[in-house]
Amino acid sequence: MLLKKFDENKKALKQIGREAMAESRRLGLPLSARDLQNEAEDQAKHAQSKRVSAA
Repeated sequence: MLLKKFDENKKALKQIGREAMAESRRLGLPLSARDLQNEAEDQAKHAQSKRVSAA
């Protein structure tokens, strides 16, 4: 039960982060190197999971 709730919260926080980065880009605000690194890692994981499930 707690692990399920933790996983839901983790996913929600990641989504909030993605939305915040998109809003920052839209407003023309600079993004930190750490934000860019996290985004690249997230996209790589997402692309990898797509390739695995498509096989």
